[in-house]
Amino acid sequence: MGKIILITFAFMGFALYEMSGGDAFVPIAEEKRAALEIEQANEARMLAKARAEQLKAAPAPVQIVLASAVMPSPEAALFKDKDIVSPVLDVDKAEAIASAAEIAPEAPAPLDIREVTAARVNMRNGPGQTFNVVAKLTDGEQVEILQDPGDGWVKLRVAGSGRVGWMADFLLTASNTN
Repeated sequence: MGKIILITFAFMGFALYEMSGGDAFVPIAEEKRAALEIEQANEARMLAKARAEQLKAAPAPVQIVLASAVMPSPEAALFKDKDIVSPVLDVDKAEAIASAAEIAPEAPAPLDIREVTAARVNMRNGPGQTFNVVAKLTDGEQVEILQDPGDGWVKLRVAGSGRVGWMADFLLTASNTN
């Protein structure tokens, strides 16, 4: 009887091993970690692409070269009545023209700053309740929205600590950017 029980447990153990994937088994925590690393790499790639497009779309800086004086030469007398002899520029006028020609940099896009509206909420490592809690935020804490994919979760950065995580969007005030 003892041998039958031992053989039964051995068979059940082998069946469980094979059903769980055998030597190819990967725990769920490692799958989540791998998925999060892939998501972070994709996000970094998208941010780099957006920054490259922003730099490409920005106007190139304008450089103005102004002469402060023109020295007369013997050849200049030959072209005295012609338009190719340039007038002498006053240094103060040249500086005024140069400062007026400077292009102001574009204003950065407004930040999406929101506040937590619940007493104590979990900030998670990813967009869902299955991800680990990385911090707890309290009512009134300000956060900057980094990403809003529209699925009910937003990626945010806490204003005070700079920690980055995910939170359900209904726990925050409405967006201030429209």
